[in-house]
Parts: sequence; C-alpha cells; structure tokens
Amino acid sequence: MKRIMSILPDRLVALLALAALFIPGYAHGLTLDLQRRDPGTGAISLQKEEVDPKRVGVIAVDVWNYHWCKTATMRVDAFVPRINHALEAARALGMKVMLCPSDVVDNYVGYPQREAIFTLPKVLVPKVVDATCPAVPDAGGCACGRERCAGNYGWDGMHPALKIGDDDLMPDTQAEVYAICQKYNLTHLIYVGFHTQVCLLGKPMGLRAMKAAGLHCVLARDMTDAHPGYDPARNFTPDLNTEQVVEHFEKHLAPTIHFQQELTKLGKWDPSWVVDPVRIAPWGTPLRPHLFEQPITVTLTAPLNPGAEIRYTLDGSKPSPASTLYTKPLEFTDTTRLRVAAFREGRAVCLESEGAFARLGPMPSAPDIAIGDLTPTRNVGFGHTNDGQVRYAGNTRPPQKNKSNLGQPLKVNRQTYDVGLGVHAPCALMYQVKPEYQRFVALAGADENVVEINHGSNLAMYPSVVFKVFIDGKEAAASPVMRVQSQAWRFDVPIPEGAQLISLVAMDAGNGSREDFANWANAGFMLRK
Repeated sequence: MKRIMSILPDRLVALLALAALFIPGYAHGLTLDLQRRDPGTGAISLQKEEVDPKRVGVIAVDVWNYHWCKTATMRVDAFVPRINHALEAARALGMKVMLCPSDVVDNYVGYPQREAIFTLPKVLVPKVVDATCPAVPDAGGCACGRERCAGNYGWDGMHPALKIGDDDLMPDTQAEVYAICQKYNLTHLIYVGFHTQVCLLGKPMGLRAMKAAGLHCVLARDMTDAHPGYDPARNFTPDLNTEQVVEHFEKHLAPTIHFQQELTKLGKWDPSWVVDPVRIAPWGTPLRPHLFEQPITVTLTAPLNPGAEIRYTLDGSKPSPASTLYTKPLEFTDTTRLRVAAFREGRAVCLESEGAFARLGPMPSAPDIAIGDLTPTRNVGFGHTNDGQVRYAGNTRPPQKNKSNLGQPLKVNRQTYDVGLGVHAPCALMYQVKPEYQRFVALAGADENVVEINHGSNLAMYPSVVFKVFIDGKEAAASPVMRVQSQAWRFDVPIPEGAQLISLVAMDAGNGSREDFANWANAGFMLRK
C-alpha cells in the first residue's frame, strides 16, 4: 500500500486522505463525549476528548451466565446482544478487548485468551491517583421484590452468548490489566458489565483500581447494570437503581459515555438494529419461574428505547402493535405467562421478553401416612434399567427415606424436614391407592445441600426439577420448574374414589439432569374421615 501511495500524485493522495475522513467507521481518531456531574449539585457537564482507538481497551466485567437473583440473571442476558455489537465494533476499531469473569476466570484454563496472560512481563503497578469514592447506593442485590431470592454462587462462566474474540484477553487482577496496558500502550479503558457498584467498582481489575494506576477510565452508561433492587410500592426499579449508581460514578469517580452513540458517530452501530429486550421486574422465566404467595406487582421497561410503546399479552400469544398497551405496573394474582415487546410506529424496536409467574397454593397439612413408610410397586431412577433392575448413575442412589438422595438432611428453601424421600430426577415411584386415601400432600423442591459447599460455587445453577403426580395414568398435578432455594411447591391432590395407582414423578426440566437431586418432603396421604 505504501508503494502504491508513493507513486500517486501528491494532490490525489491528499484527496484520498480527506475522503477517508468521511468514510463511515474511519478510525483516524475517536472523540469521546464524556459526561460528568458536579458532586454537590449533580449538574451535568460535557467534555470532548480525542484518543487513538488503538490506545483504548474495553473491559467487560462479570458478564456471568447466572446470578442468585433470577431478575439479575435475566438483566445480564438482556444486555448481551448490545455488548456483543459494541465489542465487535471495538475490535474492528483496533481497541483491545478484555473479558473479565471474576470468580470463574480460571474455568477458562486452556483458552488462549487466558493462557496469554501468563506470558506478560511482570510489572510494578504504580499508585498514581487516590481513587476514593463515597459509599455507593446499594439496593440489596435482589430485584425480585418481596419474594426475594436466596444467595448462592452458582455461576461457572460467562454468558454462553457472549462472543469471545480470537485476540481478546482474559485478565483477572490489577497487575494483569496493567501489564496489558503497558504492552499495548493503552491509556484509556472503557468499562462495560455488571454489577456496577460492586464488581465494576470493587474488583481488582475494576474501574477504581485501574484509575488508581493512572489509566483514564470511562464507564459505558448504556452497557452496565447495578446490583439491583426492586420496591414497586415506592416506584423503585432496577433501572432507577442503575441510574442512581451511574450518577454516583459521574459525581465521584469517572466520566461516562453512551457507547452506542460513540459507535454510531463512527459508523459502527446501525440505529435500526433491534438488540434490547423489554425488561421485566421481577423477571421469572419458564426455566426459573417467579413463585409468589401474595399478589405481585410487575414492572415493564425499555429505558434504552425512549418513546417506545410496550405491548403485552397474557394468553400466550405473540405480542404485536395491536396488543394491550402497557401504561402502568401490572398486578398478578394468579399463575401467569407474560409475553412483551416494544414498538415504535408499528415497527418492533425491542426483542420479545417472556415472564413466568406461579402462584403457590395453600400450605398442605402433614400426612397421616408418610410415603416413606410405604413400599412402591414400581421404583425407577436416574441410571440404566434392564428387566426392571436399575443400575443407578454415578453417586446417585435409590430413593432415600427421610434424607436426601446423598444421605444428607432433607432441605428445601433453607428448611430441613424430618419426613420424606430424597430422589434424583428422573425418578418415578408408583403406589397402590387404598380406598381410605383421600388426598396426596407434599412439599416438593430441589435439594439444596449443594449450597452447603462454598455457597454452591459452580453448581447451584444446575438443579432444575419438575414434579408431577399421576393418578391412574393421568396427570393430576404438576409443579413449575423448581430451582435451588426457591420455595417448595405445595401439592394437595384429591384422590378420586376408585383410583388404583398413583405415581410420583420427578423430571429434569429439559436442560439435562446434572445435579437434579430432588426432595418430596412431608409427602404422604391424608385419610378419609
């Protein structure tokens, strides 16, 4: 190319150079619109800063595949399409992309993006700036409202849809990020990811740590989400929580940019792209439903698509521009399937979202006859069955009386039960129905002993079980998908007179049977009076 340019007339070379400046995406320079706030008044100030894209790194923090809060998990999921577009553009502009799934980065051993870190020269990280920051608003970390989730560390990697570039890197510490900055002559770092006031702020590769080392750090306010909270009674939503945290950063720690707008200026973002789903709070899904006892308030938002009309359905049909217009938070009093999308002038501007909400029934009475005291006529479980004999898989056992399948206490939703059966899905137990049996009762849920070991690290995301009761071959009752530390599903199933057989089934949820240990607690029969 240099040889070709050298033989062109000087005037033509100048014209080509001038034309290149107007080619969309031409990365001669990057002009960032930095937004700050006055610490006292909160007044916004804007400043432009030019930087060579090759001197910029983009750090994606904790784009995990799971969070103990189901709504937080889905909010990460909602950002991944947007972040993928941004990282793809950043790579094309010559920026160095760093993926930092703290806690689980070493689950990527063998990936060249991680192994390359250990070839970097050891460097001393200077302390250039006193990067202090007042306490950040923290709403508690659960965006599910009154029926809040219980903490466990189930994540074991990055979101499966997050794209990993061939030349990306996976650092985990301040020293590793600083060594990358030294090697590639990076002066600026743009941060995307989660959860803003915890991970982006406090992790060793986070914004405050790298600012202290002298890097010019910037937060992408349209590609971050706070450690959330939700209280519809006072109109406090996860989006408002994030706005407050971003404003706090702008006042006390670092400027922000709207990354989409920056990339649009460079021709690297098509405004017609539809990348954002409508957000739901609380955000139960078919694989991780939101269980509730009292009526719940559900909020729908599309903060990155201002002016969009949010439309929803409750009958299972696909939302359209003619569907019911969302004008205020919804109240659900019963099991509900929600489908929602957003439109502008009849065109979809948001991806469709789905919400799954399951109302718990009344608490059943304790049984007169415990199921563990009866002998099943059929008993099959997780393994291989040949001529009626089961060869159980791995460390799985036959159903265990009054203890978990692995011989531990029966535990569901942080409560221990003395009576019941511990199984591993898939499992089916069939019993003869006696004339005096009036009802089958049980509290069914995923066994949570996995949480006793390092808070469920790497494993608590996997248990997912559906419980069903069949009477004479017909389904009489079923639970939604039950997950670790969700409330137990309450079975209180009438038994018709003349019934002959009842089957208690624990199934995997269609996503494999890994760690699908399940408990039928306080299970048995109520007798006719």
